[in-house]
Amino acid sequence: MSFRSKSSQLATLIALSAVLLLGGCTMLSKDGAVKPAQKKQQSLYGWRDIDGGFEGSGITGKRHVRFLRPVQVAARGNFVFIVDAGADLLYRYELARDQLTVVMDLNHVTAGEVSDIYLYPDHSFLLVDPDSARVLHFDRNGRYIRTFEDRLNLIRPVAVTYDEAMGRVLIADGSSDDILVFTTTGQLQGVIGARGVTEGRFLNITAITSGEDGIYATARLGHRVQLMGRDGSHRKTFQPDTVVFPLAIAVDRSHNTFVSDYLDNSIKVFRDGLFLESIAGSGAGPGRFKRISDLWYDAGFLYAVDSLNGRIQILRVEVVEPILPIENEDEAFEAEATAAAIAEEMSAEDDVPDGAAAAPTPAPVEAKSVAQQELEAAQSELEKIQSELAAARAELEAAQAKNASEADKRAPSDVDEADASQVNGSSASDTAISDTPE
Repeated sequence: MSFRSKSSQLATLIALSAVLLLGGCTMLSKDGAVKPAQKKQQSLYGWRDIDGGFEGSGITGKRHVRFLRPVQVAARGNFVFIVDAGADLLYRYELARDQLTVVMDLNHVTAGEVSDIYLYPDHSFLLVDPDSARVLHFDRNGRYIRTFEDRLNLIRPVAVTYDEAMGRVLIADGSSDDILVFTTTGQLQGVIGARGVTEGRFLNITAITSGEDGIYATARLGHRVQLMGRDGSHRKTFQPDTVVFPLAIAVDRSHNTFVSDYLDNSIKVFRDGLFLESIAGSGAGPGRFKRISDLWYDAGFLYAVDSLNGRIQILRVEVVEPILPIENEDEAFEAEATAAAIAEEMSAEDDVPDGAAAAPTPAPVEAKSVAQQELEAAQSELEKIQSELAAARAELEAAQAKNASEADKRAPSDVDEADASQVNGSSASDTAISDTPE
């Protein structure tokens, strides 16, 4: 292969690298808004499924038990608490040993199906019993502690959480569509929100959770997802037209919010109220769901109750930063098209020189934004190309020096022979060039 073809190949690689650099840089924007139409970083990755576990011990004998219809989940470290409405049991599952323990038989505890569970750091827990209009508090072994109820204000509790900043138990009431604030000893102290469709109000409230910046709530009508202040004020309404039928919500310490949508069996991911992406969908395979009835976040993992598939899916959270918009979308699309065309042209060539640069394959970086990852990958690729180009230039200079030396050594008779060869149709000069090392 001639040196000219190699130079063309290098120029192509440089063009591709420049496009990558342009793409990485143009992902940064001044206003920091999020556009769902842009390419997004995947936020959740499948890690593990729990569809049951082993009951018993080595002495009494072990048997594997499968969940029938799990509906609620809460986790702290190695322990996962699961409400199985199909079996009317509350299980404690140990991740390290795949060990399943029955904490209590719910037939003798609640009047109907448990609609939510909250797990304290000491593994005591709260169970929401809508049919009896109360929330029950138990220790880690299922021993009763107290009841949260109020005959006038708590009519149909649907969700519960504990807010560390307030030191209060928050209970969402599906009848009055508000959030009641209780002390840890069970006294009603206040209310957050009210029924309605304006900001700060809920219509058919479905779930609540506590975050560092306030109280998150979902509703089936009106504003689907809202952030409320601890003083009862409205702080934020999430991006509209992104969730149709929210059933559950969870939030991590970086304000990444995860909302399950009953309509399409997906998990919608938000950052600071802005929509990032929709994960999963209907099905029975890995990463697919049939009715996501509850979500719980703990230590970098999102626990999703895949109720009708009889399992808990544990997803690893990878969200770091929201994707920032490209200032000039036309230029961005053109850059992507150019990069794709160059890549296709390079892959179609048969005679690729030894040592040619491979297509960039950036390694995943967990703590960096997508824009930064692509920019660093492009810079790395450009450094490789510059190194190869420098070597090629040195090779060309050596070849030119060799040709010049051979020309000085040639005798006049050799020149006459070359002229005669040209007259007879020979191509000695072409032979000399083709013999030049690449």
